[in-house]
Amino acid sequence: MIRAILSVFLLFAAVAVQAQTKLIFEETTPEAYLMKYSTTGGSSQTYLNTLINLLKEGDVKKNGGRPSARTPEFVVRMEQQARIADAGDKLQLKVQLSKISVNSDVSYKGFGVEDVLLPEMLNVKVKLLDGKKKELQTFNLTNIPFKKEGFTLLDVTIPDTTKTAPNYSLVVEAKGLNYTAASVSKFRNYLGLIGDYYAADATITRALQDINLIQPEDVDRISQHNHNLRQMEDMYKRLKEQNYKEKLNLRLYDPQRLDQKMTDLNRLMQERRRAVDYALSTMDLQFFNKGMSLVANGNTNAARSYFEKSLGVNAKFAPSHLQLARLDFINGYLNEATARILDVLTRMRIDPETRQMLQVLAHDIYGAHMSQGHNLTNRGDYNAALHAFGSARELCKTVSGLGCNMPALRDGEGRAANGIYRNIIAEGKRELTRNNIAQADRLAEEALRFQSDYRDVLPQPTEAIELQNQVKYTYYVEHIDKGKSYLNSKNYGAALSQFDAALDLEAAYSFREIPELDALAKRAAKPVLLAELQTGYEQAMRNQLVDARALASKAIAMQGRYGLDKDAEVISKYNLLRDRIVTQECQNAQYAYDEHVQNAKQLARNKQYLAADKAYLSALGVASDNTICQLADFTAKDGREAILPAVRYQQMLEDVNRFVASGRYTEALQTYNQAEKHYKAYEVNRFGLNHISLYNYAHETTKLPFTAEVVQYYASLGEEEVAISLLTILLQKDYKNRKTKSVQEQLGKQLAAQDVQLGLKDAASALAMKHTNNNRDLKKLRKAYEKERKRLAKAKV
Repeated sequence: MIRAILSVFLLFAAVAVQAQTKLIFEETTPEAYLMKYSTTGGSSQTYLNTLINLLKEGDVKKNGGRPSARTPEFVVRMEQQARIADAGDKLQLKVQLSKISVNSDVSYKGFGVEDVLLPEMLNVKVKLLDGKKKELQTFNLTNIPFKKEGFTLLDVTIPDTTKTAPNYSLVVEAKGLNYTAASVSKFRNYLGLIGDYYAADATITRALQDINLIQPEDVDRISQHNHNLRQMEDMYKRLKEQNYKEKLNLRLYDPQRLDQKMTDLNRLMQERRRAVDYALSTMDLQFFNKGMSLVANGNTNAARSYFEKSLGVNAKFAPSHLQLARLDFINGYLNEATARILDVLTRMRIDPETRQMLQVLAHDIYGAHMSQGHNLTNRGDYNAALHAFGSARELCKTVSGLGCNMPALRDGEGRAANGIYRNIIAEGKRELTRNNIAQADRLAEEALRFQSDYRDVLPQPTEAIELQNQVKYTYYVEHIDKGKSYLNSKNYGAALSQFDAALDLEAAYSFREIPELDALAKRAAKPVLLAELQTGYEQAMRNQLVDARALASKAIAMQGRYGLDKDAEVISKYNLLRDRIVTQECQNAQYAYDEHVQNAKQLARNKQYLAADKAYLSALGVASDNTICQLADFTAKDGREAILPAVRYQQMLEDVNRFVASGRYTEALQTYNQAEKHYKAYEVNRFGLNHISLYNYAHETTKLPFTAEVVQYYASLGEEEVAISLLTILLQKDYKNRKTKSVQEQLGKQLAAQDVQLGLKDAASALAMKHTNNNRDLKKLRKAYEKERKRLAKAKV
């Protein structure tokens, strides 16, 4: 209903407005302006001449034929509407231009250019005339932007001073259509776009030819084909982004069929892309297929290169490995074929068909190795034979279901290994006969190692052991002879070294021993041992106890090794060394003890009682570790006892600091109280230590939660003033006010109860302000105080 009423009201309002406004003049005039080349005129004509010259360069007939020799010209058409409306005491003047166009037969290289030939600006003079054609008012309008969709030249309202409306009219004259540098620039840009269109057409036309050169089946040059296709795709993308279809309206006119050509090229590129991508993703298969084709034609050398290219793309493409192994086998490269077969079967995923073919090839290779091994053994080339049998064994161990003849393989390995073993022994004996002992020794060791490596197929190494014993006995005799020579020249150290080497050989190997070796070693050892003991004694005198102890230990070992443990002279020398070591150790211990005690006393004088206690403990540790020296440790014990109260006090303070640092505030508080009691009970002040009150400690600490704990502690003791003072300091350090709510309320209640008990009659708010010192941070305390006073007052009544 409301909507209906509103509609009727608006209708009446519109009728009322129309009734008040009367159209007294209206005129619609079609106009046409010929734009042509002229040598006269201002800057606008100069710019127009430039446009006409540019237009002439592209004057091409739409239907073919030679371009016209005449200078192009064109017509700008429009429709002018002028009207005057009488609005009572005012006149409404309005002039509009519409239906603006350029004649459609003007073109550039076949493209219509009407929209870019419109003028840039318009200058015009509009006159208001009365019935006698007398000019009443003139409007000079300049530099009005020219718009194809139409625009308003004049839209003004002026007073109407006449009492009777004359026959008014509007005259539009001196209309000037002006071209500017912007007109030329816009036209050139459009011509450039047309030129780009033809260049793009040439590029697309050439690409439609070049696309046929991209051949996905050409696997040898597939990377180059992919590169060429990628360049073509990039070129197409760039041209697509130019959007000629919209900018040049190719739906209406496309002289070169560029849009269709681009569509065709895009379709062909997509087809080639799918084919190239498939070829690239299956290059291993592509190369393999070409290789198989070459094998079928008998060109195995070329086929090998394609199988290798296949593996260059996919190193684990088993079919190519199979063909390369087969080519190696055919050409007699058994080791290479074997290595490839084993590598494929142990490291790669293989389809069942390829695995079966690999097993067949592996059996053929196994048979070739066995035949090769037997032939090499018969020719006496035992090392190569053993390698061939080893390759056959590796195939048997790795390839399941190969059907190997293990007894024959074991027999072949045994014959080849036995041949190598015999050759080593024979060479060793020859070198021993030539007195080339070192080489014979090396060969004996080699024979033993070889027998151990092939003990499953070789008998016990009796010959090698016998050869080694002969070599070692030769060394044994040489060492004894050299030792005797050194002994005669009284070079006891060198003699003992030779005799020791002989004794070591005697213990390690089984050969006929020389009885006099023990006596000779004893004769050489005694002078060496006595000299070592003398050196040790001198080292002990110089307080080089580590070296002296080492020589003492060495002396004991030598006495046992060479039967000198009952020699009187040796025993006497050893006892001198031992006693000197003990004496020097006790001197060192006494010095260390005294040093620790003096350090403790100095630390105590500096009031570092914990460190002093540790120094006393170190002194007692020295005495405990050297009981044989019977150090007088009472000085350390007495000194430690004397500072014990100060030590225990400082230890408790350290415990407090540790508890505070780790957040164990309750334990810290308890320990601090114990320290305070200890300080008073044992008069710790006599040690020069000053005790800091709990209040001051909590005031100075950076651990604000501990300070809050102390506030709570003082509150619980009923020391409200101390608690409030410390609480104020805590809040000044930016401690969160909300965390103190509980203790503030507790203090407020406690203070209220005290004041009631004291009978204070002052107003609760005044007393609360006094207790908090008017501190805004303590408003929870103040409110709790006032609330508790009111409660107690009611309870009393």
